[in-house]
Amino acid sequence: MLLLFPLLGVNLYATIGDIDWLMRATQLIFILGVFTIYLKRNKKPAYNAIIFFSFFLLAQIICLTFPGFNLELLLLLCYMGAYFGLSREAFQHTQRQTATKTILVYFILLIGVNTYLLLTHVIELKGYMSSDLEFGIYIFYYLNLLILGIVALIYYLNSYSKKSVYFITLVLAFIFADVFRDAAHFYLKDSAILITGNFLWFTGLLFCLFFFLTPERKLRLMNLV
Repeated sequence: MLLLFPLLGVNLYATIGDIDWLMRATQLIFILGVFTIYLKRNKKPAYNAIIFFSFFLLAQIICLTFPGFNLELLLLLCYMGAYFGLSREAFQHTQRQTATKTILVYFILLIGVNTYLLLTHVIELKGYMSSDLEFGIYIFYYLNLLILGIVALIYYLNSYSKKSVYFITLVLAFIFADVFRDAAHFYLKDSAILITGNFLWFTGLLFCLFFFLTPERKLRLMNLV
């Protein structure tokens, strides 16, 4: 895993220098490296992990192979396929329990706030989009992200395990990475925004590795100390 960290430096250089192909190449190599580590650590790879890494690899291969084409919508579909694998894995390990009224209020409030923020973000992007089809796919994509966030919260509140902590962390990393990506793509292509988004993207992938490798086991109070 330590061999993957120099890629972050190369990606940082590519982002500052606006070398798009090198930035995409480092992301592709990073995914391949993480996937290789997963396969070496897990001799019987999970079906959901295969789905996730396959779609993420496909997205980066498309970016690297067809740099001159506007394939942003196709990439969003690939990421939705990857998130489906993540959600499916989390659902399989969710231990359903009866929630208290306090937890239900907290859950509804948190989902409501996040729904409002994501909806506001997508509506603001509409003025920068060329067609209703593009806007519709972005709505569908962020709806997919919202569902992923709901799954993460349900999984964490019900299971309260190290695996669920990894999951909710990676989901938050991907959500904020997407927001920064859109800000750089539609508003201002600023190096600081791109660097922050890429860092969160790499962080999300690392936590995906931890998530798929970690067995489901409830945390005890001593684990928090």
